[in-house]
Amino acid sequence: MSKPKNKYRSALEKEFSKEVKRKGFKYEPFDVPYIVHRHYKPDFVHEDKKVMIEVKGFFRIGDTLKYKSIRDTILEDNWELIFLLSNPNKKVRKGGKITMGQWCDKEGFKHYTLHTAQELVKYVEGKE
Repeated sequence: MSKPKNKYRSALEKEFSKEVKRKGFKYEPFDVPYIVHRHYKPDFVHEDKKVMIEVKGFFRIGDTLKYKSIRDTILEDNWELIFLLSNPNKKVRKGGKITMGQWCDKEGFKHYTLHTAQELVKYVEGKE
């Protein structure tokens, strides 16, 4: 017979719930979004066209979240973040299924390689 799933994430939460029982407290009733303020230094920038280029050989832990946050922040000012990947077929994480190129596509980032760098330059030059 399987053990019933514990409602609380820790013994301390469970103990505290006994203290606040029937006092109007709810356990994890909703999510609260939050922002962590950091600074990002793009590799290459074309200020007139509002384009930032990030040259990546691999993603470190936390990079995907960082780049999504940057995208969501810079979109407000009409900037675009574009990746130049050493290998778009490289996995985002060791043992993972998604590649760096697939991740860029999924998240709406344009991406190029050194072999297609001239296409990147043409794209940037053609931006309004």
